[in-house]
Amino acid sequence: MEERLKEIPVILFLIIVVIPLSILFLPLIFIYLIFDFFQRKRFKKRYSNYLISIEGKKFFCYTNRKNNHHYIQKNIIPNLTNDIKPVFLEGKRIKDEENREFILHMLLNVSDRKGFPHLIKINDGKALDRSMNHEFHHFKSQNKNPEDLLILINSSFDNLKSSL
Repeated sequence: MEERLKEIPVILFLIIVVIPLSILFLPLIFIYLIFDFFQRKRFKKRYSNYLISIEGKKFFCYTNRKNNHHYIQKNIIPNLTNDIKPVFLEGKRIKDEENREFILHMLLNVSDRKGFPHLIKINDGKALDRSMNHEFHHFKSQNKNPEDLLILINSSFDNLKSSL
C-alpha cells in the first residue's frame, strides 16, 4: 500500500504536466516533420542536378591521418592527372571545397566502406565509389614505387561501373 502511495506524485505529474505539454507540442512536431520532408526533397533535387552538372568528374578523397596525409601530399597529389580533384577531409570536415554539402553527402553514402583514400567518379548522374585503403597501405608498407600506385588509381577510376 505504501508503494502505491509513493507512485501517486509521479502519476499526478504525468497527468498534470507531461500530457498537456505533449499535446501542446504535437502540432509543432508535425510542422517540423513536414518542413524537414520538403527540405530533404529539395536537397535531393539539388544534389541530383549537381551530379548531372559534374558528369565525368573524379574525386580522390583522403583524410588527415598522420602518416597517410604526408605520404599522399608528397607522392600522390602532385602527380594526379588534371581531371582528378583531390578532396582533403580533416575529421568529418571537408577543406577547401566549394560544394562541401554535396561532396560530404557523397562520402556519407559510399557503398565501399573500407576506409580512405577513396575514389569517387560521377557517371550517369550517380556517384560511383571505391576504397583504395587496402591497396594504399600495401604500397606504402612495402615501400613500393608511388608511380605504380598512381597507375592503379587511374585504372581503378576507369573500372568504376554502376552496380545497377
